[in-house]
Amino acid sequence: MKIALVQKKAVPNDVKANLDLAVRYMEEAGRAGADLVLFPEMWSIGYAPPFPEAFDDPFQKEREKERKAWISQAVGEDSAYIRTLRETAKRLSVGAVITGMYEGEKGPQNEAFLIGREGEILLRYAKVHTCDFSLEALLQSGTSFETAEFDGVRIGIMICYDREFPESARVLMLKGAELILVPNACDMNPARLHQLEARAFENMTGIAMANYPGRGWGQSCAFSPVVFGEDGYQDPTILMASEEEGILMAEFPIEEIREYRKNETWGNAYRKTGAYEKLLDPAVEEPFIRPPLTKEKEEG
Repeated sequence: MKIALVQKKAVPNDVKANLDLAVRYMEEAGRAGADLVLFPEMWSIGYAPPFPEAFDDPFQKEREKERKAWISQAVGEDSAYIRTLRETAKRLSVGAVITGMYEGEKGPQNEAFLIGREGEILLRYAKVHTCDFSLEALLQSGTSFETAEFDGVRIGIMICYDREFPESARVLMLKGAELILVPNACDMNPARLHQLEARAFENMTGIAMANYPGRGWGQSCAFSPVVFGEDGYQDPTILMASEEEGILMAEFPIEEIREYRKNETWGNAYRKTGAYEKLLDPAVEEPFIRPPLTKEKEEG
């Protein structure tokens, strides 16, 4: 399966311009032979804030006008943004993970749609681990991880900060994911890249991540879970991009991955679930207690 990773710049807070760019990049990826196109996180607005200080203090009282204007950019499932990209997927006969700020039941959400070759919505995922210490305190968190089948491959999605919680990929694996796609929007470093590599290894799933370009950013990547072959350890890196703009192609050997999953010892082969009860305890104790940015978010 060939996944096109769109490591391109978006236009800050311009849904129409980013829609046009998305169509162009889907066309380019389709011509290059992609089966599926993966965009970075919140592509519809380019992961841009309503005002410069919003990453540190999104609830500034004097910025209510900017906040409302920003939230008004959230697009619905029946919006021109979604309809056009679904039509584009069908016209090109390619799949896509299209991202943006979408209208949720209780407020705007950071979401990704998995679109099939016929333009059908296969999966709608809202980011569970929103960055509640920053800009995303303005958004509603998702409540579950789900998977869907594309071209006979079971696919799951986690978004950016989700990757820093092993539970995200673990649940997707338990729900059958063979390949996990990760829209991203942050600077990249060895720690974050190794998180993705580890998620692939421990769950025996392929992982692909698409990030925005830029100094300290970029480095869109793909990892196979296959770390051992006939000659011992082998590098699982399928693709590692630079910081520059581009559309990168990551090809996953699905049948090799499936054979590896049938025989190796990770994933769900030898888990001892009776020892994991504490994982479902919602209590948070020191040193991990953090004050919410606002009372509104705490109550939401």
